[in-house]
Amino acid sequence: MDIEKADTKERLLDAAERLFAERGVQETSVREITARAGANLAAVNYHFGSKDDLILAVIARRLGPLNEERLCLLDACEIPGSPLNLTLERALDSFIAPAIRLYLKHPYFMRLAGRIVFTADTQLRRLYITQFEKVYMKMRDLLAKLLPDLPKTELLWRIHFLLGAMINTHTNHADLYELSRGRCGIESVQRVADRLVAFCAAGFRAPVPTHNYPETGEWNDANASPTGGEG
Repeated sequence: MDIEKADTKERLLDAAERLFAERGVQETSVREITARAGANLAAVNYHFGSKDDLILAVIARRLGPLNEERLCLLDACEIPGSPLNLTLERALDSFIAPAIRLYLKHPYFMRLAGRIVFTADTQLRRLYITQFEKVYMKMRDLLAKLLPDLPKTELLWRIHFLLGAMINTHTNHADLYELSRGRCGIESVQRVADRLVAFCAAGFRAPVPTHNYPETGEWNDANASPTGGEG
């Protein structure tokens, strides 16, 4: 692909990401995207094939590198003799910090992710969530190894709560700043990640509720998918 074609493709991705974030995915037309990108109307079909393929490309452009970074960090936690010991905090930081970094670096994608997480469009939501399945299962298995006494069902609930805390952190941090009268803000990604890691680690180590629920047995990965959207 020559430079001019690559530039057009990137402009289309940038325009789509911003418009999807501002107006919504279904509410944004291909004509509006090409107009914002300064491209002709046929450019989306030429570079992506369809609007649905463009949506997938917008999502994959950000989440592909995020997932690669997370998997590399999580894999490093398990290397024998690695200076990165396999600890709960290390595993959580490998999962949390890259996501916060991504969403704060790309605020329009952060807004788009928030829209997708809470959308009534189940197909779009499913498209987004499936991007995280490999990372989700890797994280789940690491946590199961680190917390062998935690029942599987309870572990899945706590991962769900972890995802919820992450989503709220990167989508509603402006609300925190306002409600705290400027006392609390994201002054650095790592400081926020450290706080969230400490909070979630305590939750994972908390006693299991005294009421007993039936255990579900082995993982059913054939039907598994991340819960609670993502971050």
